[in-house]
Amino acid sequence: MAMICAPFLALLLMLLLLGLGQSFAAEPLTVDNNYRNMLVRLASNRPGGASPRLREGRVEVSFDFGRTWGTICSTTWSMREANVVCRQLGLGYASKASQGTEHGSRRKTPWAMVGTMCRGTERRLADCFRERRYPAACNATNQNVTIVACVDRAPDLEIGLVDIERSARLQSLPMTSLTCAMEENCLSADAYVIRRTNPRAERKLLRFSVKATNVGTAELSPYANYRDWTWHQCHNHYHSMNVFATFDVYNQRYEKVAQGHKASFCLMDSECRSGITPRHTCGNFSQGISVGCSDVYSHVLDCQWVDVTNLPVNRSYILRVALNPEYMIGEMTYENNGAECVLDYTGVSRTTKISNCKRSPLWFKL
Repeated sequence: MAMICAPFLALLLMLLLLGLGQSFAAEPLTVDNNYRNMLVRLASNRPGGASPRLREGRVEVSFDFGRTWGTICSTTWSMREANVVCRQLGLGYASKASQGTEHGSRRKTPWAMVGTMCRGTERRLADCFRERRYPAACNATNQNVTIVACVDRAPDLEIGLVDIERSARLQSLPMTSLTCAMEENCLSADAYVIRRTNPRAERKLLRFSVKATNVGTAELSPYANYRDWTWHQCHNHYHSMNVFATFDVYNQRYEKVAQGHKASFCLMDSECRSGITPRHTCGNFSQGISVGCSDVYSHVLDCQWVDVTNLPVNRSYILRVALNPEYMIGEMTYENNGAECVLDYTGVSRTTKISNCKRSPLWFKL
């Protein structure tokens, strides 16, 4: 009898495990395999509530086919995530992405999902990722919820590649001629120490032009109100953007070895396609980049460089240029905002070259 029961019990146990396997499965907690039925909507405490026509409000999600709804908390809620929400709802592109209580708070609408990260190209929020760890900011004292505003049309910056390669040049200048640039922190940190004892010491600057073309459907405008723009005495115009472009040099292991320190910018229509009239200058209330126009930052301008004074010579590096790297301005996509080039650095102007520039997206790190 024992010989008959043992196989039977083993079979029974196997069937039980197969039946319960779904309950005990240790699948990674990702949006894709846990939230396939997730619904998304915008809601607000303001008039309009959760109308399908609402274009700005708190982001709400439902996992029970709309019977109950909750909000989202995330360490970083950016234009990337907001673009996915607007796309899923058929509302175009994001013009705002924030976390706050202006459309309601966590107290009244508790969080239903925590830690959402999107590249920005996903078709729906359920296709995005989850943060690897529970966000420390999503604690009991935080009442903020994620907020999105959507628009039908949006700008789209595209970086020029040929401009970087053709304009590249290496220049040595004494710090006495870089006073204005030093005010904007455009040299490496050691320059400010050396200046105290040797103000005429030279810096090696890798200069290149950067062309930012608006290939979108709406003009690109500074995110700050013109009343908050900063007058720069050295450049004799207003700067409307604290960070518009970054320039970094990496070794072949993608370890940063030099950088163009963040400097403020003005935005203008430097050149436009045939038939388009430039509208924007570096004025005190009208700055931006019109559709079909480009803002060209020439290599002859201050801070249009990477300080390579301390970079080891006779090596090959990676030069990476990024436009709108902090997503401060909403765009149709951030996949064409970056460029990666080969930098062959010899320390000599005649033989130092930038080549093989390829367009690349702004980095997305999980």
